Amino acid sequence: MSYVISAIGRPLGGLMSLIFDLIGNYGLSIIVFTLLTKVILFPISMVTQKNSINMVRLMPEENAIKIKYIDDKEKLADEQLKLYKRYHYHPLLSAVPLLLQIPLILGLVFVIYHPLSYILQFDADVISGLKEWLGTVASGGALEENSYQLEIISRIKDGIAPDGAFLSSAVAGIRELDTSFLGFELSLTPSFKENYILLLIPLFSGLSAWLLCFVQNRINILQITQGRITKTVSTVFLVAFSTYFAFLVPAGVGLYWIFGNLFAIPSMYLLNIVIDPKKHIDYNYLKRMNEQRIEKEREHRKYVSRERADYKRFFTVQDMKLMFYSESNGFYKYFKGMIDYICENSDLVIHYVTSDPNDKIFEDPREQIVPYYVASNKFLIPLFMKLDCRMCVMTLPDLEKYHIKRSRVSKDVEYVYACHGMGSLSTFRKGAFDWYDTILCPGIDQFNEIRATEEVYGTKKKRLVEAGYPLIDEMLEKYESEEHPENARPRILIAPSWQADNIIDLCAEELLDSLKTLDCEIILRPHPQQVRHEPEKFEEMKTRFADVPNIEIQTDFSSNNPIMESDILITDWSDIGWEFAFVTKRPVLYIDTPMKVMNPEYEKIGIEPINRSLRTVLGEVIAPDELEKVPETIGYMLGHREEYRERIAAAFEEHVYNIGKSAKLCGRYVIKRLTPAAKQS
Repeated sequence: MSYVISAIGRPLGGLMSLIFDLIGNYGLSIIVFTLLTKVILFPISMVTQKNSINMVRLMPEENAIKIKYIDDKEKLADEQLKLYKRYHYHPLLSAVPLLLQIPLILGLVFVIYHPLSYILQFDADVISGLKEWLGTVASGGALEENSYQLEIISRIKDGIAPDGAFLSSAVAGIRELDTSFLGFELSLTPSFKENYILLLIPLFSGLSAWLLCFVQNRINILQITQGRITKTVSTVFLVAFSTYFAFLVPAGVGLYWIFGNLFAIPSMYLLNIVIDPKKHIDYNYLKRMNEQRIEKEREHRKYVSRERADYKRFFTVQDMKLMFYSESNGFYKYFKGMIDYICENSDLVIHYVTSDPNDKIFEDPREQIVPYYVASNKFLIPLFMKLDCRMCVMTLPDLEKYHIKRSRVSKDVEYVYACHGMGSLSTFRKGAFDWYDTILCPGIDQFNEIRATEEVYGTKKKRLVEAGYPLIDEMLEKYESEEHPENARPRILIAPSWQADNIIDLCAEELLDSLKTLDCEIILRPHPQQVRHEPEKFEEMKTRFADVPNIEIQTDFSSNNPIMESDILITDWSDIGWEFAFVTKRPVLYIDTPMKVMNPEYEKIGIEPINRSLRTVLGEVIAPDELEKVPETIGYMLGHREEYRERIAAAFEEHVYNIGKSAKLCGRYVIKRLTPAAKQS
């Protein structure tokens, strides 16, 4: 190892010697040396800057494939490799500057420990003579190879010098050498035993590291994408390391480290000028992501005491029978009918855990419903691990795959999955429902898919309840209780999904161009999440179609929802297609964007997903590259409304269980499982 360090130190020593000859000041020579290394490494920094930009650009796609191939590590690795090649990203390249710093520091340490060789450039014979002399005056013990030259300098400056003409010129050169800088003796190592002024070197080393992190977290493309906790941990580590490191090496190396941190700051600004990340990355998007993350962290801190109290309160309950878990306020609608029936027909207490502190469940006055707020993994994971109740009802797939696990305390908990949509279950992640005991099936398609999946993979058979879909029953009841006057002009509503390559991403403007000539009211109502993440996209769209009187881009979701009053719905794969068609019996025009598939093996079960098979029954399908057919297709659909009404009504009856009775059947199932002897109305 010493040979390697020596080999690195020689060229660096030559450079240091040249700088010292030109400047004549030891400390300034180290600072200039530091600056030169930054200049020399700048082209490499440019390469890593490009690599970092590519990394940030591919993050959304990488996250998607991590989810898609969660159960297939080999396929995940292959897809990641393809993604990296497509974006020209090299995972190890970002470590190159750090790896280059290591030999630079080791080389500089070697140079500072050997000033006779590289600063004064004494011949080997002279250095050997001085070393022999030191051996005669040193008080016992072997000389340390890495520091004997500093010891020679210290002895001679203290007035002890070798005799003889051979070493006289060397002694004179040593006495003239000044290794101090601004009162700091750079050849000494900081310690708490002596030369206390040197303690400022570790202090400044830590402060420079903090300043570097402070700036880096605001302008470095990789740091911008990091969360607050990650940034804090990185900052604390670098500050602590920089401070500790400065206690291990001579103060000259500490000076190099301090100015290395300081020079890195203008280097980052220069990199952002030369290779501007804004030309390749949507900084506004990153800013919004950070703002949302900060807001989420702030909200969590705001509710942390409440969460802790609710978590403790949950485990004070004795003989808990029934628990519901909701990810957010928006999921209550899938439980509502079932919960209403349970409350009206039993005395079962419903322990409702939600990860939304503003969930409307907290406003429910019914004493049978006991709500709890538990959101962070710190409490949510142990809550599920220690769960001890008779039944747990959720809309969350992938039980046991991620942070939500089955109870490790009780093996008798019945886990019930309530579908939060009417689409296919086979396109969910492989094994998404394997750890559930019971599935409340909306229709025959979901029933058949689960059974076929169990057959193909040999998994344990679940209890499948022919339940129906309470949400659509509620929507249907509400719709049929109201009057729906005919629109003065046919209303066409475009309601895309929020998934990769949806209508907005692929063809929204082209679709609007094809529709604007129709004598119809055209409303584009994008998914709220896409509006939240890409508001500028919709502002540009509003500007472009501002002069088209029959087109409206709706991004204010506080206004009345026009979906159920539309004559035709245009969507891609959104579940709103089922709800619109089955409730209104009006047709849907599907734009054939790529289907969202999280299970690449879905075709193994041999059943075509209902998402695809029913589209030509509920309406028509047009490819994104055939949008010129849209006006004619719309005209046909408007002219054959009754035909579509009959087809949709027949499909509704054929594919959905227990229309109008699903809430009652779901609630009755729960009551029967938990109170077998209970009387039900």
